[in-house]
Amino acid sequence: MEPILDLYRAERILQESLDLTRAVASEISVATDGSGEILVSALWPDEAAYREWIDHPNRGRKAPELAALLDGAEVGVARLYRIDHGVSKS
Repeated sequence: MEPILDLYRAERILQESLDLTRAVASEISVATDGSGEILVSALWPDEAAYREWIDHPNRGRKAPELAALLDGAEVGVARLYRIDHGVSKS
């Protein structure tokens, strides 16, 4: 788990997704139960903005390194969610 987090930090992957697209926010979370599960999530203004990141040439530049770190790990399926409603503090 730590090498994956180190890669995301060193390569500033979350920040890059914000800098190169219309993403609003991005975060990486680690399960507190010791399972080693990692969840990467991002907030996009619309599906088209997310598609911009999926199609961006920089997106896959660390894919081989990440794949090597994930070798043998159980990897979940990426899912796209539509926000029904939300609130935030100003």
